[in-house]
Amino acid sequence: MIPRLRLRGDAVEIGILLPWAAILCFGLLMLFSVSSPSVGDFAYGARATAAISRSFFYRQIFWALLGIGVMWASAMIPFRIYKDYLSWLLYGASMLVLILLFVLPPMRGGTQRWLVLGPLSLQPSEFAKAGMILMLASFLAARRGDPDRLSQVGWVLALVLPPTFLVLKQPDLGTAITFLWLTVPMLLWRGLSLRRLLILAAPLISGAIVLYGETQGTAGFGLVHLLWTLYMAALFVIMLLSPRVSLLERSVFLIAAIAVGLAVPRVWDSLLPYQQKRILVYFDPGLDPLGAGYQIFQSKVAIGSGGLVGRGYLQGTQKGLAFLPARHTDFIFSVVGEEFGFLGALCLLGLYAWLILRGFRLAGKAHSPFAQLLTVGISAYLLFHVFVNVAMTIGLAPVTGIPLPGMSFGGSVLISTSFLLGLQMNIARNWSRY
Repeated sequence: MIPRLRLRGDAVEIGILLPWAAILCFGLLMLFSVSSPSVGDFAYGARATAAISRSFFYRQIFWALLGIGVMWASAMIPFRIYKDYLSWLLYGASMLVLILLFVLPPMRGGTQRWLVLGPLSLQPSEFAKAGMILMLASFLAARRGDPDRLSQVGWVLALVLPPTFLVLKQPDLGTAITFLWLTVPMLLWRGLSLRRLLILAAPLISGAIVLYGETQGTAGFGLVHLLWTLYMAALFVIMLLSPRVSLLERSVFLIAAIAVGLAVPRVWDSLLPYQQKRILVYFDPGLDPLGAGYQIFQSKVAIGSGGLVGRGYLQGTQKGLAFLPARHTDFIFSVVGEEFGFLGALCLLGLYAWLILRGFRLAGKAHSPFAQLLTVGISAYLLFHVFVNVAMTIGLAPVTGIPLPGMSFGGSVLISTSFLLGLQMNIARNWSRY
């Protein structure tokens, strides 16, 4: 007898299933809109573009149906199998595939991000995110001892850094940042203190502050110098108030933070002008409005022109005139803002917020550390994707290639996210046991 999803008696399960189904339907509507023949397509002599784009819509229907099937399957598999077998199996398999990509010839734009299987193109790094969440949850749940110990964090980094470097080599900065981000909320949930986290991140934060000052030139030098000085003073106070951290560790990280801050200007000056320009444009795309900044500029125009209620479905001009090149992938939120306005975008973000908050609520109800860490990781994954993608479309974050799950075209992120949400449904159906 085939088991059925219980749609009654479990509000948390419904709270996961229905918002995700609504997001998938909304995503299909938007892909149909962006794949409609547009003036821009014909104006540039690319009559085939509209026909090819419409295939995105049909292919996304296939991915959405497959995603629902994957979600159902992951919700039905006995939960203990994930902890005992699948967590390490998926992590190991994703590592092998990421390594395999460097053996195969580049597929798109000279990058090594894609695995082509006949008519299908998959992005293994998206599935590696799911493997990473499962692996971290299993590893942290099994560890004993004080989570504030440096050795505990060191073991976690030993598992996270290898796939991070592999995706950086593709290159895929967005996924690399996602891997590092996922460790933070899961370690905090496991018991890592905020003070320890700030101490561990001190060299990185110090370098980031100084690097930002270098990108601002002489105009922002004084302010950034003051900010760095205040940060180092605050860091010194935090270390004084952290007696659980050994004096040696505090000294090492404080010296490292100072050294990194002093070294960044020297490294910046050693870069060639074109290398400096790449970094400057990355942080401020407006410096190259016809190149790297073009997409963000057109995205902000699209969202701004939508106003409160939008121009109407299929009526977007930035989309219709093909001013938004990536309107079906990373910048589909811009089309939502243009055609449905602020209220429509707010409704979409509300669906994501519902999913994220439900996940954190479920983490508080689950009994086993593995189930808790798993739901925290999944919610953190969704939060990061939504926040960065939306911030990217409105010009508050650099373009890093982070898709909007369920909305952006692509089977890899849709299947991976459906699988993860199915895991949450699995826990929700049996939260009293897990």
